[in-house]
Amino acid sequence: MRRVFLLAILFLVLAVRSLGEEPAKPSDEKPVAEQSHPSSQPAPSCPEPADSSTAMKAKVDAEIQKRVKELIELINQEPNVLMVNPKAVVVKDENWRPYTPDGKYNQDFKVIPDDSSPEVSQALKIEQNRQKWTNELVMIGLPAVPELIKASLDTGRKYRYFYITALGLIKDVKATPAILKYYQEGIDQEKLAKSMEKMAAVEDAEALRKEAIFRKGVAIEALKNISGKDFGDDYAKWEQWWKDMEKKIGPVELPKLYEIKGTNEKPSTQFVPATVSPAGGSTAK
Repeated sequence: MRRVFLLAILFLVLAVRSLGEEPAKPSDEKPVAEQSHPSSQPAPSCPEPADSSTAMKAKVDAEIQKRVKELIELINQEPNVLMVNPKAVVVKDENWRPYTPDGKYNQDFKVIPDDSSPEVSQALKIEQNRQKWTNELVMIGLPAVPELIKASLDTGRKYRYFYITALGLIKDVKATPAILKYYQEGIDQEKLAKSMEKMAAVEDAEALRKEAIFRKGVAIEALKNISGKDFGDDYAKWEQWWKDMEKKIGPVELPKLYEIKGTNEKPSTQFVPATVSPAGGSTAK
């Protein structure tokens, strides 16, 4: 009887313990292989809109062209040292007169500037600065070619030889017509100098001849850089080389000149938009 009682108590204890335990809940954790790691997955890329990149390129191109025009104008400037340097001393003969007996302006005097001020010191280095600005145009390269061509054709600019030099160093073969035109101007100057000699204007003829020789030398050096050839001072050979090259690359037209006439204004020469394109820019061999 006692044994039966103990067994009953044992079964009762086991029953109570089984009722007190909570059933196992399914785990919310995913297997390691199924767990996602956001940090290890690449973020979705957001491609830049095409119109945005186009607008950025157009902005950069506009800034480059703006700088090209600034450099061209800087090269052409010629500061008046007397204007910016009131302390400059003009040395001339005590009998100096503004005009010579033959009616020409008397340039027989010397200007000694006061270079103690930074502005004057900078102005006195203008030739070095022109070379520096020319080098910057060469570094810009092909984008500078159209504006350089227009500037080299503008006979109102005194320092066009810097533009011709830059075109030669950039080595765009399509700049050849502009360089040949500059070369031809030197030839015409030589012919004019000979005519002036016959009229006994010896000094003026000599000055013009020196300018012509310098002009032709600049053009020849530029042509040598572009072509890789050396025909010396032989315009006919250079012209023939260009004709042969033009057959390969197609015709190249220079910017055209036209006149705008106003009612009360003198005719002014301006450029039609250039048709010369620096595309390709390969150096002819």
